[in-house]
Order: sequence, then structure tokens, then C-alpha cells
Amino acid sequence: MSRFIKYLGVILLSLLLHLIFYYTDILKNLDYKFYDFSTTLFTHTKEQNSGSYSVIIDIDEKSLQTMGQWPWARVLDAQLINSISNMHPSALGINILFPEQDRLSPISIQKFYKRYFKLNVQFSSIPSGLRDNDRLLAKAIKSSNAILSTYFSNEDYTASHCEKLNYKNNIFANMKTKFTASSLLCNYPILQNSVENFGFINASVDDDGIFRRVPLFMRYKNKVFPSFALATLLSFDNYLQIDKSTSDILINFSSSRPKTISAIDILRGEVDPKDIQGKIAILGSSIVGLNPSYIIYNGEQISNSMIHAMVINNILDDSIFTQPKKYKNVNLLLSFLLSIIIVILFVKRLYIYSTLLILTTTLISFIWLMKAYNDNIYISIAYLWIPLFTISFITSLYHLRIINKEQREQETLLIRQSKLASMGEMISLIAHQWRQPLSAINGVVLDLDIDYRKKRLHPKKLETHLNEIERITAYLSRTIHDFTSFFATNKESVSFFVEDTITQAINLTTISSYKNIEIICNKKEKIELVGFKSELIQSLLVLLNNAIFACAKKSSDDFKGEIIIDTYRLKNYVYITVSDNAGGIPKEHLKKIFDPYFTTKEKSGGTGLGLYILKLIVEDSMNGKIFVENGSKGAIFTLQIPSK
Repeated sequence: MSRFIKYLGVILLSLLLHLIFYYTDILKNLDYKFYDFSTTLFTHTKEQNSGSYSVIIDIDEKSLQTMGQWPWARVLDAQLINSISNMHPSALGINILFPEQDRLSPISIQKFYKRYFKLNVQFSSIPSGLRDNDRLLAKAIKSSNAILSTYFSNEDYTASHCEKLNYKNNIFANMKTKFTASSLLCNYPILQNSVENFGFINASVDDDGIFRRVPLFMRYKNKVFPSFALATLLSFDNYLQIDKSTSDILINFSSSRPKTISAIDILRGEVDPKDIQGKIAILGSSIVGLNPSYIIYNGEQISNSMIHAMVINNILDDSIFTQPKKYKNVNLLLSFLLSIIIVILFVKRLYIYSTLLILTTTLISFIWLMKAYNDNIYISIAYLWIPLFTISFITSLYHLRIINKEQREQETLLIRQSKLASMGEMISLIAHQWRQPLSAINGVVLDLDIDYRKKRLHPKKLETHLNEIERITAYLSRTIHDFTSFFATNKESVSFFVEDTITQAINLTTISSYKNIEIICNKKEKIELVGFKSELIQSLLVLLNNAIFACAKKSSDDFKGEIIIDTYRLKNYVYITVSDNAGGIPKEHLKKIFDPYFTTKEKSGGTGLGLYILKLIVEDSMNGKIFVENGSKGAIFTLQIPSK
């Protein structure tokens, strides 16, 4: 039952995290970055070349400097459109809105002076055909079969003639689109009525300020209208096939870029007609204030006209990118299922299998991403990777914490076991150390009894016996103190002298059992430390007993074992070295000597934990280090302990 509850908790937690990802903008915004990364990784932007299907006629700074600020008199616009039309483009799209009457038209000027000044201004020298610029522009638009632009917004007002707009009997009424608008801005009636084909020029950036996609259709009330680029294509290709489920597309900026020609060069007749002939011409402006500019994935700024020209190129060379919503749902579901499997594998501590699953999933999904991208489909890979990697990362951190906790508990248990294992040695040692003092006390008491019975117990002799008993009991008390210090359970940091600690450690060794082994303690100065005294005692005890064992193993009639302890301070560290003359450690053992359960004392019942626990104590409890090397006579162990 408890296992069922554990797995149910895993499933619910994974589900909760995936729902949080799905219903916030986290995944959407990250997916933008993954799309940009894919675009950078798999494609390279091409420079302008003749492979483009479109060409841009740009009302640029050069044009404005020559012809004056915008808006121009529409007679100039008409002349520009006629000049482009005479170069025989396959289609002409006008990415400029003309929502009001031309105020520079002679007729408009006459009406202005009549209304406000009651003057009848006459333009007898101007031919009647040139007095209405809007009619001239409408005639140019109609004769060139140009496509006009409209603009959707969410304002409250739409002009009455714009409300009546309908695109070719509402042929897209059944087209699905998520883009809607509450108002429509179109052209001045005489201009708008001169065309059959028109489309909206709306383009907007994603939440992160980067431009990536445009809608192909937008709904206004009960009517659906095409985008400007799509309407331009439909003006000469009525059989263009558009997927009804495609409401927007990701622009492929790696396809051929259209050539840009200055409008003033067209008006001056300085353009080779071959640059426009047979191409789809887009008339617009790159001037900030006339047309907005947008930042794309690589930091480049592009104009609204460039956007629609690129859409036209993408559709004609079949390189448009789509991002079907189904991939978001499929990836999120895959992430959810894989996350549950990975968490369960972690729970069962099958870390290799969980790692292989993550790596395999990443590799396969990356291949899938690359193949789909080559087919002009972006599969919203962030909806798989981000939740899966996040849950895997959280699970890994959690299990690392558990493993670390268990390791610390195991280390603590090993230290306790080591102390318990040492307890038998301690009890034997204390029994050995107490046997002679107790026997001596018994002898003194026996002497007291004899002297008392023979009436020879005068005060001076009594004092001598009592002093001897006091000396012996003080020794017994000292061994008890050393014993209790070693097995102290408190972990309070205290101030102590290193020399006193070394003395206590020596008293706890088995050195008194060996007549031909001597411990020499070189005391150069009184060194004070702050830390865990009992753990330093245990560390020294491990080194001393190992040295005693090595010397005893080499014992012979002509061999005298020596164990030398040196202490000194250097900069911010205290160094304690324990060296012996037992010949040293075999080279093949030096790298393994601190590994757990490695021992050379199998026949003597060694556990292989002494030096391993010593290393744990020095590094974890003392924040120090331990080093081992072979000297000229034997092994040299060095403890490096911070003094501050």
C-alpha cells in the first residue's frame, strides 16, 4: 500500500508540474528561443540574389530627400505605380494605406479655400484630368491590377465604407483562424473600390519582442480576410492551395531575400526593367514612422514590406514553416509519461537506466527536430525537453541529497563501529594497564597491614604508604579520563593543546606491551587548537596503533622500533606528523591505503576502516587534509589542520 501511495504521489507531482508549465507562458517563451536556436543551427541566411520571386520598391530616405516628405501628392504615387506597371511585374502589391482624401489634389485645395475663406480658386491652366489626384491614383491602381492593403485593430471605430468590405464573396468564410479584430482601417472609397484584391498588413512580435510569424487570415465580424501577401498571390493564382488548418506561419528568413530598389530610381527611369519584369513587386517604405520595423531572431531589423515579400517567397518555393499545435500536446504528453518512468527509475535507484533513457530521448527527439525542420515543420521541442529536463534535474538533486544524507549516516555509523571495535582493545588495554597498579596498591595495603600488626606504622611510614597509593590512583584516574574523552559523544568544539591530546592518545595505545618499541614526541612549542578533541585523539590513535603494528611485525632481536611524533605550525595550519622506521608502505598500496575495507592485516583481523575513517574525520570534522609518503626509514603520515 505504501508503494502504491508513493507512485501515486510521483504521478500527481509530475502532472502538477506539467500543468504549471502548460498554463503559464514559461514553455511558450522558451519555445521561442528553441525555434531561434534551430533556425540558427540548421540554416544560414542567404543574401539577396536573383532567385527571389519578389522585389521591393522602397520609398526610402533617398526618395524623400528628392521628392519631399511623405505624403506625396498622389499624382506622384500614380506616376510611380504606372512606372512599375510598365516594367510588367507579375503582380503589384501596394503596402501603403490611403485612408483619407488627398489634400494636395487641386480639387481638395479648391474645397478648402471655398469652405474656410469663401474663395473660388481656379486652376484653369491645369488639365481637368489632373485636377483630382485620387482619381488619377485609382486609375493607376486599377490599370495595374494592383493589390491594396488594409489594417485590422481593436479600436472602436470603423468607417462605414470599410464595414461593407468583403473579399471575393467571402470565399474564406470556413477558414479557421484564431486572429480576430473589432475594427478595420481601409483606403479612401474611390481607391478601395478600384481593386478586387486586398489584404491586411498586420504583423506583430512575440511576447519576447522578436518577430517570427504572421497570420494568413483574420476574422472581422463574420468575414474572413487574407493577409496582404496571400492576397497578392491570389491576384494572379486563383488555384493557390492553402491548408485550412494553417492560420499563421513561421517565416523562413533563410530563403532568398528580395532585391530592394529605391522608388526615386524608378521615377527617374534608372532601373533595368529586367529587375522587375515577371516578379511580384511590393511597393512600400522602410522609413521609421511610415512603416514599422521588426527585429528577427538574429538581431536584424526588417521592414513590413520585407516581411510580406518573404512570405510570398516562402509560399512559392514551398519553404514556409508551420508549427502545428498538435506537437505541443504530443510533446507534453510524452514528457509526462517519460518523467514518471524516470522518477520511478530514480526511486528504484536504477540511475544508469534513467540516464540512458534521458540521453536516448534527447538524441531521438533532436533527430526528429532536425528532420521535421528540413520538412519546414517546427515541432515545439521545448514542450518535451523543458518539463522533462526540469523534473529530471529536480529528481537528481533530491536523490543526490538523499544519497549524501545516507552517506553521512553511513560514515557516522562506520565511525561508531570503529569506536566500538576499538572498545574491546581499550578494555583489554585498561585491564592490562590497571593490573600492575592494582597489584601495587594491594602490595602497599599488605605492607600497611604488616606494619600495623607489628606496631611499626609510625606517622612517617604511614605517609609514605599513603603517598604511594595516591600516586597509583592518580594514574588510574588519568587512564579513565583518557578513556572517556575518547568515547565522548558530544560534538562541541573546544579549545585544547595539541601536546596534551597526543599524550592522551599515547596513553590509549598498546605501546606498554612492547619493550622494544618507543614513541618519541618532539615538542617544539605549545600549540592550541579549537575543534573536536576526541576525534583528534581517535585520528592519532589510528596512526599510532598502525605504526606500533608495523614495528611489531618487523620485530627482531637487533631491531628497535621508533615512532616519532612532530608538531609544528606553518602559516594558518598546524601539522602533526607520525613516522616510523618499519620500512614503509609498498608502492602499489599507497594509492589505495585510504580506501574503505582495504587492509594488509587480514591475518590479524584488520577491518580496513581505520585509515578510511581517519580521512573522513580529518576532512569533514577538521576541514583538514591527510598525506602519506615513504621516508628513508618508513611511512610518514601528516595531518594538516587549519588553526583558525
